[in-house]
Amino acid sequence: MTLDKVTAVIVLYDASNIVLDCIKNLENIKLIIVDNGRNNPELIDKIKKHKNLSKYIKSEKNLGFGKACNLAYKQVKTEFTLFIEADVLIDLKSIENLIFSFSKYPKTAITAPVLCDSDGKNIDKLENLPEYYSNNKDKKIYEINNRLFNSKIEGDVCVNFCWAAIFLTNNKIIDQVGLFDEKYFLFWEDFDLCRRLRKLKIPIIKSHNSFAEHKVAKSTKNNLKTYFIIQKYHILSSYIYFNVDKKDKKLIKKLLLYLFRSFAYLLILNIKKSIKNIARASAVTTYILK
Repeated sequence: MTLDKVTAVIVLYDASNIVLDCIKNLENIKLIIVDNGRNNPELIDKIKKHKNLSKYIKSEKNLGFGKACNLAYKQVKTEFTLFIEADVLIDLKSIENLIFSFSKYPKTAITAPVLCDSDGKNIDKLENLPEYYSNNKDKKIYEINNRLFNSKIEGDVCVNFCWAAIFLTNNKIIDQVGLFDEKYFLFWEDFDLCRRLRKLKIPIIKSHNSFAEHKVAKSTKNNLKTYFIIQKYHILSSYIYFNVDKKDKKLIKKLLLYLFRSFAYLLILNIKKSIKNIARASAVTTYILK
């Protein structure tokens, strides 16, 4: 049975109950859970009762997404690993189709499904790596990027990038190139992995006959602490990815701007926007001092 060749990995932090729906769809697949903290004990008890749970790893602190995935990956004994976030739902047939893609494209490192919303509408885009958008003066490449972004997937496509929300890895190849770079605590680790694969000319395939429903931003509870973490690491990880010069005066200007905005929003009692700018100021400070 092809599903015996797969282990699913889910990382949880302050998780919502939607993870139960995710796990329910993964019957007959070995499952490894990494508990990164702040999870409801009752929810964890329900997860532990899942018959296919092969390993539950409780971290003493929040390791971040990439490091937690790497930790789980070391425990995988199967040929393939399905990395899936708690707010993604996929059926077994689509997983089987992803596995079959590796037989068609044996040199491929990653296969990924088409992402849809709750109504089955395609929300997937054929995105490029960000450096092909940033400061790109080549009009031809710019037009190609736009055309890709607005294209519908009509067959299997070799892509430069796929989101870490869900993908299946060929472990033999990933063992050779490595999984996630742990300097990324959260966000941009998928861009970094795809960039490394592209440099090595190792394919990533988007499978046209595999589908997953992505309930975007529903994997964690909606609270201010989680919001702060998200806002901080979106910015911090982008600086790491682009290797921004820590002595660049623009960073100081951004720091002062974020601080000014945080106080300004606080004065008009817009707490969420104030926290957003405090988080971004923290990102700049952390990057400069790290």
